[in-house]
Amino acid sequence: MMMLKDAQVLITGATGFLGGALARRLLHDGVKVRFIARTPEKATALRDLGAQVVQADLTDPASLRAAVQGCGVVFHVAVDYTSYAKQLRVNVDGTRYLAQASAEAGVTRFVHVSTLAVYNNLMRGDVYEDYPLASSAYPYALSKVEGERALQDVSALYRLDYTIIRPGMIYGEGSLTWTDLLFNTARRTPTFWLNDGNGSAHLIHVDDVVDLMVTCALHPAAVNQIFNCAPDPAPTWRAVLSAYAHLDGKQAQIMSLSALMRAAAGMAMLAAPPISMGRDLPDLLDLISSQTTYKMDKARRLLGWSPRVTLPDGIHRCAPYLRAKGLLR
Repeated sequence: MMMLKDAQVLITGATGFLGGALARRLLHDGVKVRFIARTPEKATALRDLGAQVVQADLTDPASLRAAVQGCGVVFHVAVDYTSYAKQLRVNVDGTRYLAQASAEAGVTRFVHVSTLAVYNNLMRGDVYEDYPLASSAYPYALSKVEGERALQDVSALYRLDYTIIRPGMIYGEGSLTWTDLLFNTARRTPTFWLNDGNGSAHLIHVDDVVDLMVTCALHPAAVNQIFNCAPDPAPTWRAVLSAYAHLDGKQAQIMSLSALMRAAAGMAMLAAPPISMGRDLPDLLDLISSQTTYKMDKARRLLGWSPRVTLPDGIHRCAPYLRAKGLLR
């Protein structure tokens, strides 16, 4: 099996939360890391750790061809969340351009970070990787579905070996939504939530996501495969909020806003543009309230891998970060 130390690695999105965590892990392991940055000022921290920075843009194929030269493994983490038009350019076209450049440069493995949002929001129970994908109005989900397909098309044409991982809600040090926001929500008394908190939560610790990415870059059984990356079995939102509240020495007292939120979601749906998150709000609320588990059987069977960071341990690991930000005493 190839060792990552034997290859030059390229990372997109390394100045962000997940890509940065991946870059720091690889640099710690002695891997030669190159990363793409559109603006040099965002590259200082990783460059100081020994990473090589190249200026490139996912919407500029020529810059990507230069960035990927000499690389053996590419981790594609970068993503756009802004307008639907920009998401199509970055999440779809950018993925295609990077995959083509990687194939032409002789890259041996292309690890692409997708999302659980690619699944239909009406899924319930156990969800496996071969289940139907989104046909919703949520721009991010649609663009990530098309991004996966763009990569698969390039792979079929150029014989590029790829792996797609679909993480859930990534929390840990640096996660503004799933750590900062959830902690601030949980510490309030009462804790206002979308429902009674008994729906499934799909939080996955950033260290687990990084570990699966590294595993997929190396494992021969990961070639041209797709893997969920989520807790299995899934904890409840009540368990997540309670764990965050416990950090602050409190007990989560959840007060449901279900009726109010459903009414607001219905009104938002009626007023929303045809392609927008607003169109999917009622289905998303139903999903948050439901019992759904994105199964990890495939990763266990093919890779011998499953998430290792338990919810209590993962939340505990967030304490120094929250304390450093002044959010936790």
